[in-house]
Amino acid sequence: MAMDGTGVIGKRAMELTFEEYCDADLSLIRDYYETTFSHYVPDLAERIFVVRDAHWLVGAVRLRDEEEFYHLCGFRLLPHYQSLGLGSRLLQHACHGLADKPVVCQALPFEKPFYLKAGFADMPLNQLSGSLFSLYERQQQQGYQVELLVRDTTQ
Repeated sequence: MAMDGTGVIGKRAMELTFEEYCDADLSLIRDYYETTFSHYVPDLAERIFVVRDAHWLVGAVRLRDEEEFYHLCGFRLLPHYQSLGLGSRLLQHACHGLADKPVVCQALPFEKPFYLKAGFADMPLNQLSGSLFSLYERQQQQGYQVELLVRDTTQ
């Protein structure tokens, strides 16, 4: 499918919908993550935000309400929908209305420029404490070279 800068795939215009996924049956979300080569364990405690093109699920991001912060994870967008601003719009939709705590994500080196452009900033390691420090330490012990980024929504 060829895509031009106008949001047209082939000869079909995109019919985009950004929404919170509210179905208790998470099999669609699990199947989506599996098609994007990601592991996903369904968790009803997470909020899931999706972007659809017509009825097709083309992107998703999950948000977990932790004690001191919101943890943004599982951000996936199908390759032919990337570089069109849809990921930024999906992040904005997911983070809208979160004014009580910062949003934290773990970014791999190649993902970091996207998150910085979307309003996230480096989180100094000396600011880590409690569950945030545990999250970072667990990822490091597993060998992931992630960086913690923060989007302060409290200002």
